[in-house]
Amino acid sequence: MRLNKKWALLYGILLGDGCLSRPSNKRKAGRFISITGGFDDKPFYNSVVVPLISSLRNKETKFRERFKYGKIEINFTDKILFEKLHSLGFPIGKKGKNIKIPNFFHNLDLLKYLVQGYFATDGSVVLTKNPNKLYPRLEIHGISFELIMQVKDYLEKSGLKGNFYKNKRKKKTWKNAQNQYRFQFNGVKNLKLFKNEVGFVNPKHLEKFSKFLRYSKLYDDKMKGVPTKQQRFFREEIKM
Repeated sequence: MRLNKKWALLYGILLGDGCLSRPSNKRKAGRFISITGGFDDKPFYNSVVVPLISSLRNKETKFRERFKYGKIEINFTDKILFEKLHSLGFPIGKKGKNIKIPNFFHNLDLLKYLVQGYFATDGSVVLTKNPNKLYPRLEIHGISFELIMQVKDYLEKSGLKGNFYKNKRKKKTWKNAQNQYRFQFNGVKNLKLFKNEVGFVNPKHLEKFSKFLRYSKLYDDKMKGVPTKQQRFFREEIKM
């Protein structure tokens, strides 16, 4: 199977929310591929993840809703797909802090699609007040220093400007024993550049992007010529 943008997109999705696993019991031989998301990811699974996997397997794939755990998931066995992903460097079992993007995705000019998939699963569009108007930022969190840096470097080469952080830990417990890292790209320019240079493939991110642009234009139009002391009355009328 030739490596193409479908494989890169799937690899990126798995970097964020997926895993490969084999049962430890040899009597239950199998090669499992799993991807897990939240209920707000259902449009993404319906429009992107399910069709993508179905086309690569040449077999219909479905996700199921796990109401008890508050998630949706795809979990299936496929020896060919499993071995292909593993041969591309994806680990079996826990991904851990050493997961990274193999160089050949860059060499084959497929990094854009991998980043699309990774951001669709582990990325977020966050809106914060600065000081009164909402401003956007793009974020990804993870435990792999190298992976986060690789994605940040790619985005910076695409024209975005951002920062890399090591998250401050609260009191150390077994739950947060590993270091956490993140990159952050602030502002409207970065948001638009990401949309144009990379692209949002998760509908929830695209919807937030579109809503913010409408909000931003309405805000600027409403505040034009309004004295600062009176702007607070107009802000209450503007809904995101």
